[in-house]
Amino acid sequence: MLSILLRLVALAAAGIAMLAIVVVGLFVVLPVLFVGGAALYFYLRRRVRRAQSRPQDGIIDAEYTIVERREP
Repeated sequence: MLSILLRLVALAAAGIAMLAIVVVGLFVVLPVLFVGGAALYFYLRRRVRRAQSRPQDGIIDAEYTIVERREP
Protein backbone atom coordinates (compact mmCIF):
# COMPACT_ATOMS: atom_id res chain seq x y z
CA MET A 1 0.00 0.00 0.00
CA LEU A 2 2.82 2.38 0.86
CA SER A 3 4.65 1.76 -2.42
CA ILE A 4 1.51 2.62 -4.43
CA LEU A 5 1.16 5.86 -2.46
CA LEU A 6 4.83 6.72 -3.04
CA ARG A 7 4.47 6.07 -6.76
CA LEU A 8 1.42 8.34 -6.93
CA VAL A 9 3.23 11.09 -5.04
CA ALA A 10 6.27 10.76 -7.34
CA LEU A 11 4.02 10.83 -10.42
CA ALA A 12 2.19 13.89 -9.13
CA ALA A 13 5.48 15.66 -8.38
CA ALA A 14 6.78 14.86 -11.88
CA GLY A 15 3.53 16.15 -13.40
CA ILE A 16 3.70 19.38 -11.40
CA ALA A 17 7.35 19.86 -12.41
CA MET A 18 6.54 19.32 -16.10
CA LEU A 19 3.60 21.71 -15.87
CA ALA A 20 5.82 24.35 -14.25
CA ILE A 21 8.44 23.95 -17.00
CA VAL A 22 5.79 24.34 -19.71
CA VAL A 23 4.22 27.40 -18.05
CA VAL A 24 7.58 29.12 -17.56
CA GLY A 25 8.60 28.33 -21.12
CA LEU A 26 5.33 29.59 -22.55
CA PHE A 27 4.95 32.77 -20.51
CA VAL A 28 8.59 33.77 -19.90
CA VAL A 29 10.98 32.28 -22.44
CA LEU A 30 8.82 32.57 -25.55
CA PRO A 31 7.97 36.29 -25.11
CA VAL A 32 11.62 37.08 -24.37
CA LEU A 33 12.63 35.33 -27.60
CA PHE A 34 10.01 37.22 -29.61
CA VAL A 35 11.02 40.61 -28.16
CA GLY A 36 14.71 39.86 -28.65
CA GLY A 37 14.17 38.75 -32.23
CA ALA A 38 12.15 41.86 -33.06
CA ALA A 39 14.75 44.13 -31.43
CA LEU A 40 17.56 42.42 -33.35
CA TYR A 41 15.62 42.76 -36.62
CA PHE A 42 15.06 46.51 -36.18
CA TYR A 43 18.63 47.08 -35.00
CA LEU A 44 20.14 45.27 -37.99
CA ARG A 45 17.75 46.99 -40.41
CA ARG A 46 18.83 50.39 -39.04
CA ARG A 47 22.51 49.48 -39.32
CA VAL A 48 22.11 48.32 -42.93
CA ARG A 49 20.23 51.49 -43.89
CA ARG A 50 22.94 53.65 -42.36
CA ALA A 51 25.67 51.69 -44.13
CA GLN A 52 23.90 51.99 -47.48
CA SER A 53 23.06 55.68 -47.20
CA ARG A 54 26.52 57.12 -46.54
CA PRO A 55 29.43 56.73 -48.92
CA GLN A 56 32.41 54.89 -47.55
CA ASP A 57 35.77 56.65 -47.59
CA GLY A 58 38.34 55.36 -50.01
CA ILE A 59 35.91 53.33 -52.09
CA ILE A 60 35.20 54.36 -55.67
CA ASP A 61 31.84 53.18 -56.88
CA ALA A 62 32.06 52.86 -60.66
CA GLU A 63 31.29 50.51 -63.49
CA TYR A 64 33.97 49.21 -65.75
CA THR A 65 34.23 47.10 -68.86
CA ILE A 66 36.95 44.60 -69.58
CA VAL A 67 37.93 44.65 -73.22
CA GLU A 68 39.71 41.58 -74.43
CA ARG A 69 42.51 42.31 -76.88
CA ARG A 70 43.28 39.86 -79.60
CA GLU A 71 46.59 40.00 -81.36
CA PRO A 72 46.40 39.35 -85.16
